[in-house]
Amino acid sequence: MLFLIGFSCSGGSEAGETEYKELEYSGYEFSEGKVSVFLKNYSNINYVVTLNSLSPEKEIVDKNLTELIFINSQNKNSSLKIKNIIETEEKVFSKALINPELNFKKVNINEDFKIKINEAVYEKSTKTIIRLIDISEDSRCPDPTDNNESISNPGSCIHNPKTLIHLIMETPRFNTFDEFIYKEQLKDYEFFYGGNFIKISKIDPDILELNRFIDDSDYEITISISNNNK
Repeated sequence: MLFLIGFSCSGGSEAGETEYKELEYSGYEFSEGKVSVFLKNYSNINYVVTLNSLSPEKEIVDKNLTELIFINSQNKNSSLKIKNIIETEEKVFSKALINPELNFKKVNINEDFKIKINEAVYEKSTKTIIRLIDISEDSRCPDPTDNNESISNPGSCIHNPKTLIHLIMETPRFNTFDEFIYKEQLKDYEFFYGGNFIKISKIDPDILELNRFIDDSDYEITISISNNNK
């Protein structure tokens, strides 16, 4: 989400009071020869938006969501810049827009796939990009069912074994999903984003001994995207 602040006059205010609204970045989409950028609470009076230093060719407004369409004849990776022109102190937001068809590993809807740390994957039918940023905590056990809390005969896994995952997802027309998720060892982690159901089902490699060190390059998570929650 952007941290640029815009304003518009409140429609219900006879005194003409100014209502401040946050400009929200809601993803992008490459199509043949074009790139669409989606913004909420956008006004061309308050902001200047360029892609590769070019202004948009077309603007489509649907309620509070604006689609800015830019020409990109070579379908190349692009540089987005949004400048706030209403604040006393100039504020600029910049973002590299990567063509996912040409740069990211392809995955299929309704199928499990694996993703490694610092890897990005792309599901075409939902136009969803998923990036695994980090796994910063891992308290899994070799045997998570060995959880007897008896003082006389305690199990080897009496805590709640889980893994902390940092995941970023982008789907056009939706705000970016940028969250830290605790995935319990004995449960799938499921959530809804971008009109689809997301499930994280497994962390690899398995824990073979307590307090085992796992290098970041060895981690993989198994995840899926589906149109339903079955």
